[in-house]
Amino acid sequence: MKRFIFIILLCIAVSSVKAQINGESKISFATTIGTGLSMSTPSSTPFTWQVLGYYKLTDRWSVGIGTGLSFYEKALIPVYGSIRFQIGRERKFTPYAEYATGYSFAPSGNTNGGFFMNPSIGIQYPLKNKMKLQLAVGYELQELERLKKQTDSYFHKEFEEKLSHHTISIKLGLCF
Repeated sequence: MKRFIFIILLCIAVSSVKAQINGESKISFATTIGTGLSMSTPSSTPFTWQVLGYYKLTDRWSVGIGTGLSFYEKALIPVYGSIRFQIGRERKFTPYAEYATGYSFAPSGNTNGGFFMNPSIGIQYPLKNKMKLQLAVGYELQELERLKKQTDSYFHKEFEEKLSHHTISIKLGLCF
């Protein structure tokens, strides 16, 4: 619970920071929702929601931190760092590449989170008021451990199962 409160406070602190040079903000935020095509066994189609804060290093490079919710067999809270590269100059459809890596925490008592990684490529399309629509496709790796129980007429067994979900991820979001 302390970790969850720390994550929420960190997100609030990041969202209150403002950095501007020459009237242009160096801080941007994004939120995405996504799903994917599972490539692992046991198969589990994820649903993800992410919130990211970016700091613009140059015209093309940005770094940031993010969190959100991921739903596989169990709910997970990923906390990760991200680096983003805008491919080419800004235009109507601007391609970008992004790499996020971190760790996921599990709020459930019988689950442990694990390593999280999500490299992706995407395009962004400008909307009104400096908002941008984003669509990205990538690969997601999410590791976790869970406690499994099996009961029959003779035995009651509990064992730890280590899972490694490999997914082709599809995300849609807004950057502002």
